[in-house]
Amino acid sequence: MIDPHFYTPRPPVALSDLADELGVALPIDGAADEQIEVPSALHNSLPGSVTFFSDKRRKDQLLTANATACLTTEKLEPFVTKTGMIALITENPRAVFARLSGAMVSVGGAQKRRTQIADSAEIHPSAIIGKHVTIGAGTHIGANCVVEDSVVIGENCRIEPLVRISFTEIGHACHIKSGAILGGTGFGMAEDEFGIFSVPHLGRVIIGNSVHIGSNSCVDRGQLGDTLISDDVKIDNLVQVGHNVSIGEKTMIAGHSGISGSCIIGKKCLLGGRASLADHVTIGDETVIAAFAGVMADLPGGQMYSGAPAMPIREHMRNVATLKKLAKRK
Repeated sequence: MIDPHFYTPRPPVALSDLADELGVALPIDGAADEQIEVPSALHNSLPGSVTFFSDKRRKDQLLTANATACLTTEKLEPFVTKTGMIALITENPRAVFARLSGAMVSVGGAQKRRTQIADSAEIHPSAIIGKHVTIGAGTHIGANCVVEDSVVIGENCRIEPLVRISFTEIGHACHIKSGAILGGTGFGMAEDEFGIFSVPHLGRVIIGNSVHIGSNSCVDRGQLGDTLISDDVKIDNLVQVGHNVSIGEKTMIAGHSGISGSCIIGKKCLLGGRASLADHVTIGDETVIAAFAGVMADLPGGQMYSGAPAMPIREHMRNVATLKKLAKRK
């Protein structure tokens, strides 16, 4: 969903005009007049949108895709046409889609919230507060904070000095420590014949109630869709949360951990210091990831994992013991 409080889509465009703009063929007769309104992520795309499919490993997301058109390669076209979407063939769907997204949607809200700053909110005189902002009763905004346009902050929150918040909605009773950056762009890059460029980020950060985010931690907004941090999540200092990550309730993440884009972390999980997750990894509920572990594939819940690549901790300890024995034989 493109939130109109933060972004402005351009007027709808006929699919024939869009194909001409992209320099791609329109292979289906009678599709020229189909209207395209917004770009969208593949898995939750809706009619009237355009999306892309460039990786066969994501073919399960086609099951819930309902976009009108989909940029894809010639090799992957059969997967797309089976869904009923109109395939637009290109050698580099991801890069073409990234450029298209930036052209179809601009930063800046098409709709304006009514500014609502509670009388009991305490805002330091040096803080910079944007337009159309909501700040709830009892919330404290510290020195030199920046709260950008259309941000929502609930009641009884504490925002320490030097925090920057953009494209974000925060619940109640949250504590954001100094130096944190919420709602910035993530490290999403694409490459085409013109070079390497940043993929547009057109989503938000949505933070629940009673969330703690430590000093100098970064929570990137979604590329398409949102980065979600659920109620009672506790994040330590110097943690990186990538774009489109979803973190379940009561999960705790220790310092220096890194969570790559589009990861899903379940409820009541524990991540030790410097734990790292590769992109698009899913972690089940009540999972414990030991310090320094490197998660490179989905992990079922209810277990403890360690090592790199992460594996059940008993298996990891057996492997370590075996290596020690082999070393002693030399």
